[in-house]
Amino acid sequence: MADRTRFPCHSGLATPDRRRALVYLSAITCGAAATALISSNARAAWPDRPVKVVVPFGAGGPPDLVARLLADPLAKEINGTVVVENRAGAGGTTGVTSVARAEPDGYTLLIATSAYIVNKALNDQISYDPIGDFTPICEVANAPNVFVVNANLGINSLKEFVTFAKSQPKGVHYSSPGLGTTPQLSCELLRVRTNISMEHVPYNSGPQAAQALLTNLVQLFCSAIPLVQPHIDAGTMKPLAVTSATRWRGLPNVPTMHEAGFDDFVTDTMVMLAGPARLPPDITAKLSNVAQAILAQPAIQQALQRGGFDVVAKPPAALAARIAKEVPMWRDIVTITGLKRE
Repeated sequence: MADRTRFPCHSGLATPDRRRALVYLSAITCGAAATALISSNARAAWPDRPVKVVVPFGAGGPPDLVARLLADPLAKEINGTVVVENRAGAGGTTGVTSVARAEPDGYTLLIATSAYIVNKALNDQISYDPIGDFTPICEVANAPNVFVVNANLGINSLKEFVTFAKSQPKGVHYSSPGLGTTPQLSCELLRVRTNISMEHVPYNSGPQAAQALLTNLVQLFCSAIPLVQPHIDAGTMKPLAVTSATRWRGLPNVPTMHEAGFDDFVTDTMVMLAGPARLPPDITAKLSNVAQAILAQPAIQQALQRGGFDVVAKPPAALAARIAKEVPMWRDIVTITGLKRE
């Protein structure tokens, strides 16, 4: 699937990140080639205890859905036990950092979204490196984001929302699954592009952020489609625009951001499988091959598509390429939106 994340970036920004990203991509590519030369006999016993998959958000959100969908078939394929552990906090940073500090032995893995890159762009003090501290395994799936409002608000388009927001003396509020998530950055881009007064209210999970909209604590929510599709279908949330390049199959009557009057506004939420840095190449290769095989199963593809995802199933080198691109890109976006970086 073509990469659908596009933003206006400044070539003069984040030059050291771009150099480091190129070195990282080269190293990952060489490592993948070297995998064939490494015997798997030394690790024939893996796994001999449960494999933990950390989801750095609360239960019920898009990455949690993917992790729980993959856990059972993954356990079957590796002839072991796979346990999903939700470690929410700090916009995903708590769980991501725990994996970065874990032993690279194949027993601690990470299902994460692009937020783990965005968080570092927002805060240099975060104690993990999105490039140096992780081993890419598989880019699993992508889902575009969608802007939604409470159906009772009586707003039917993004331009109507902008007009509404400008009419509020104290501005409006929006919720997100946490600091550094692509939904948060999408709302910040909207804020900058429309010059509206809009304050961020972060939560530890997508379901909490969605509940804030349903209970009128906030007036806008941007979310990966899988989370809010049931609310849209039930008529409790009104979708205003999707952030994909073309109309989303599950929301055929909802305009794209371009159709809503906003050019160069294409984003998605990437879901990936990774491990700590220095994960043994044989385990990396086995996990990647197994993950790609699982994602090729019609039942898994259908389940993900019903959940609002596009199945990607790309190997380590392809995931590394995306990460290498997005590290400097998200730094540019932080600069464009004027968000505070520590």
